[in-house]
Amino acid sequence: MSRASLLLLAAILASPAAAYLVYRAAKGLGFLDPPADRQHELRRSILAALYAFLIFLPVFLFGWERRWPRAWIVFGVASGLALVFFAASGLISARALWKLRHQGPVSDDRFPVSGSEEPSGGGAPGPLI
Repeated sequence: MSRASLLLLAAILASPAAAYLVYRAAKGLGFLDPPADRQHELRRSILAALYAFLIFLPVFLFGWERRWPRAWIVFGVASGLALVFFAASGLISARALWKLRHQGPVSDDRFPVSGSEEPSGGGAPGPLI
């Protein structure tokens, strides 16, 4: 067996262990729990987009520098599409999070703004408990 074949075999044998370690890390960090609120969900998708960017960009740049050998062309297209997808999802989530955090004052129609309306009992309100 050549050295490349041995490395491929080692990678295939080590991939289940690596996948299990990533699963345990994601579970320990709370990524597999349901999101607590909308902000938590958006932050998670932004973080996933950043990690994908960190993973796919070096691969894409390495292939670009090597002028994409024939065996890498499909892999390069898939890497480029993944970069575009995760960049778009990260930008959409960042925009939604910004809108969520910077929305104007929320008006509550249950309580009138003007003080002219009297409560149904009239007079002074009851004791606050």
